[in-house]
Amino acid sequence: MNRVLTYLIYCLLGVIILCTLISFLTGKAKFGNVYRSKDPSSISELKGKNKDENEFKEFGTLRALTKPESDEFSNGVNIVVTPWLSYTNPDSAFYEELFQKKQILSGIFLNYFSSFTQKELYSKGEKKVKLELVEKINSQLVLGKINTVYFDDYIFLE
Repeated sequence: MNRVLTYLIYCLLGVIILCTLISFLTGKAKFGNVYRSKDPSSISELKGKNKDENEFKEFGTLRALTKPESDEFSNGVNIVVTPWLSYTNPDSAFYEELFQKKQILSGIFLNYFSSFTQKELYSKGEKKVKLELVEKINSQLVLGKINTVYFDDYIFLE
């Protein structure tokens, strides 16, 4: 009886190790920290901060629905983002332009996230998402350009 139980334990351990290896090889599991690193919550937290650096935090929390993974009766995943922008133009006219175009810029965020599936956003990575958003936002601005997009929240709600 003891010999049978010992073989059963070895078989279970083998199955666990095999499944773990398969999940790492297929990309379903990852080593290290899988959580996103926290963005700074304001300009004062930035390392190497330029004294002319300014922030635009008037968007609040935005909620978007990602593109569905398949066309069959599925919905996308809700994503919650709280974006803010960093820029070096100390001109108050540029801040006014940002404030006046707040709805357009919010629409850029919402349209961007709704045009990709959750898997596509994960595969792009947050850094590339931010770079693409900077390009889209800067194409709408006349009086200056933003440097970076930061997210206080970047959460997928499944």
